[in-house]
Amino acid sequence: MLIKRIKARNYKTYLNLDLNIAVQPDRPIILIGGANGGGKTTFFEAIYGALYGLHINTSTEFKQLLNAGAIGKEEERITLELHFSGLVINQEQQYVLTRTYALNPEGKPVESVKLNMNGSIFQYGTATPYAQRMEQEAQVNKIIKANLPKELSRYFLFDAMEAGNLLKEDQLNRVIRENIENVMGFNKYMSLSRASENLLQQYTAQRLQIENEKKEYLTLLEQKKAKEAEGQRLQEQLEQALEYSVSNKHLYESLKTGMNQEETLKSKIEQAKAQVESILRKESLYHSEVDEFVKNIESHVALPKLAASLKQEIALIFKKNTESEQPSKKASPELVEKIVSKVADYLQQQELWAHSLSVSDLVRYVMASEKVSPENNEYGFLEQSELKSLEQLVNNPYKNPFPALFQQQLELNLSIPQIEMFQTQAEQMKAQIAGSDYTLLKHYEDNEGRIKQLELQQKQLSDELKQIEKRLHQYDIQTGHEPDPKYDTLQKLRPFFEDTANQLLKAKKQQIEAKMKNDLNLNLAAYRDVVDRVELSENLKDLTFKIYHKAGNEIYLNQLNTASKQVVVQVLLKALHEYGDYDPPVMIDTVMGVLDETSRTTLLENYFPQLSHQTILLSSDSEIRPEKDLAKIEAYVSKVFTLQRDREEQCTQISEGYFGKTIED
Repeated sequence: MLIKRIKARNYKTYLNLDLNIAVQPDRPIILIGGANGGGKTTFFEAIYGALYGLHINTSTEFKQLLNAGAIGKEEERITLELHFSGLVINQEQQYVLTRTYALNPEGKPVESVKLNMNGSIFQYGTATPYAQRMEQEAQVNKIIKANLPKELSRYFLFDAMEAGNLLKEDQLNRVIRENIENVMGFNKYMSLSRASENLLQQYTAQRLQIENEKKEYLTLLEQKKAKEAEGQRLQEQLEQALEYSVSNKHLYESLKTGMNQEETLKSKIEQAKAQVESILRKESLYHSEVDEFVKNIESHVALPKLAASLKQEIALIFKKNTESEQPSKKASPELVEKIVSKVADYLQQQELWAHSLSVSDLVRYVMASEKVSPENNEYGFLEQSELKSLEQLVNNPYKNPFPALFQQQLELNLSIPQIEMFQTQAEQMKAQIAGSDYTLLKHYEDNEGRIKQLELQQKQLSDELKQIEKRLHQYDIQTGHEPDPKYDTLQKLRPFFEDTANQLLKAKKQQIEAKMKNDLNLNLAAYRDVVDRVELSENLKDLTFKIYHKAGNEIYLNQLNTASKQVVVQVLLKALHEYGDYDPPVMIDTVMGVLDETSRTTLLENYFPQLSHQTILLSSDSEIRPEKDLAKIEAYVSKVFTLQRDREEQCTQISEGYFGKTIED
């Protein structure tokens, strides 16, 4: 398989990628440089996504993959297109594989796939009728699998740093075994062996003459299947637990040294929550005050205006009322009569009193003269309660709440949109806490205990399976029956497939051992030129991998440092690439991983030039350095490119040359 061109439109950081990455036969390397965040990993993902498809289940996932620079400027559609060639029955075929993703009118993601194989078109999409889609999809998947099955892609398209992280614990032997079994194609023979064993057991059950024995045999078969299924489940759980242990060990050790980061994050989360609650309280208070304002709008708006318009007239009413109701100093009738009597007595003594006058007439006169005529007050008809109401209307300290409400509204218009931001910040900080939460300490320790428990359960289950198999083998075909060729054949199939797989391993193991020994002596800096031999076992059921020093001692894999383990795995991949059933390109991201200076130089000079017929290296300028390292592989490089992030346009631009350095043709 040879990748010739990759196109990506509106995919993540690539607005319009179109790159020719075909290689010359004697120059198998494509070198692509870029700073961190420049788009190297996205370039890697674009090729992987074009081959095996993107997993987009929601509109949110689609928008996260859509290039931000394309939003609002062109049709929101993601397109990945891969041009490659491959051999089918020793004939080279040319392929163009295109995958397109968009959102339908209902906002749901839709996919369209088209494969052009030398002019023959296979095409299907989300809207394709089910039967037709299954047929076309099967053809496309068959062609992809013939070139590079998805389950093998991680052995040839990988991140060197991640590969190194996976090998921090005692898992190197397991990874090597999985590589050999998968890439060399031995697993299919082991699967055939297990299938033939199942057929033999089922056929044996059919041949049993006694119904009770048949029932017991079938029961044992069901028990065995259940135990095997449980064993598979335990194995998956154990692998997950081991992967969790490996991926979280560094974080576990970091978390044990301090908790300041968590406390800081929790404090910030509480602050964000408090800000959200404060905004919500202000919003609630605003709604309450608006309701109050609406309910009493006459007292807030109408009455103040009425008081202002009637203020002068009401003042006049009170003035008239005050003048007409000046407090009088009228004496009581008894007092007036007493005074008048004394005055009359005095006048009589002085002989000044007119005999025609009487005291009672004078009293009436005086009393009448003290009265004020009501006709002088034109507002006299107003009742005291009405006057009091008018007084309250004018003197009430009215306060219009509308300006304050309007100011509250302006503040809320600014603060309410911030709620989502505060909530997002809180969630992001929660996510950080989830990644560095100190509960992980307990989870990690529980996981370690779970690993031991699962291993113990596996051992117990293995013992139980051995007992069941021992009982199953007690059943046999009774003598005296006619020969049964089918049964005889089934009995031979299982050992045949097992022997075939072991013979294939034996035939290729010497080549793999010799190849790895030579490459390790060249590339494993810690043991350069001192590796005496590499040994693979000859039995796939107990596949082991060992390295021996010239002094005779074993070089234990679990004692190698991370950089050395990375070299061992990469050397193994090179051997598998050479002797395996497939011939795909190799693409490596973060090419140097955790390698030291000596190992880097060795890989550049001895490993990458011979790795594959097409090797795509994605590197920063601190890994393959333009001034020091480029010259070491220049003779094997077909093309060099540099990825540059355009922050303004939110996309990655591609220029020829490796960080300004070109290569000789």
